[in-house]
Amino acid sequence: MTLIKHEEIIEMKIEKFTNDDFAKAVPLAAGAWGEFYADERQWFIDAVAEYILRYNYSNPSLALKAVGDDGVIHGVLFANFHDDKADVYQWRENIEAQMTDHERERFRLLADYMLEVDGKTVQCMNDGEVKLSLFISNQKGCGKQLLQAMMDEFQRRELKNLYLWTDTSCTHEYYPQHGFTLVGQFLSEVYDSYAPGYTTYIYKKEFRLNENKA
Repeated sequence: MTLIKHEEIIEMKIEKFTNDDFAKAVPLAAGAWGEFYADERQWFIDAVAEYILRYNYSNPSLALKAVGDDGVIHGVLFANFHDDKADVYQWRENIEAQMTDHERERFRLLADYMLEVDGKTVQCMNDGEVKLSLFISNQKGCGKQLLQAMMDEFQRRELKNLYLWTDTSCTHEYYPQHGFTLVGQFLSEVYDSYAPGYTTYIYKKEFRLNENKA
């Protein structure tokens, strides 16, 4: 799940994302997807944003954040292996209990969609291959710094193939421009009645050990 917005370039520190960062990262995620829930209360938008973060945070050793001099998180990048799973059941159960029936329906639609597309992406992967599960940036240059730092980690681990999925709502044109190849696309069965024609794209990047940095 990826969304990149470009603003002015500012200096960033690339650091590990930890459990203590969820609250700080919610405004970033809410800013990325909040427009799709603009008719809902802010509490619900923040709950959706935090779920997206928690659901995709399944391998802490492959989770990065970009922090500005002001301490604000301007980007996150999470990756995982095909069998990594985040333990979000209890958190989701607690948050759903606070939702109205209408909010719960919309929330579950998103949750089912993420399960759908993650499953299709994992089907493309083999053991030892890695997936970018979440990539958000709201500052120009921030996404490139995060991606380079993650690529450096992949090379350190001698990984070869990287996958990700993105969709109509995100900046999917970014990836062919940065060495990714489209390996699949499909119309979501989950979103078919809600948003006909909603298309998901699966990309793959192959990289050699010790390849030159971009």
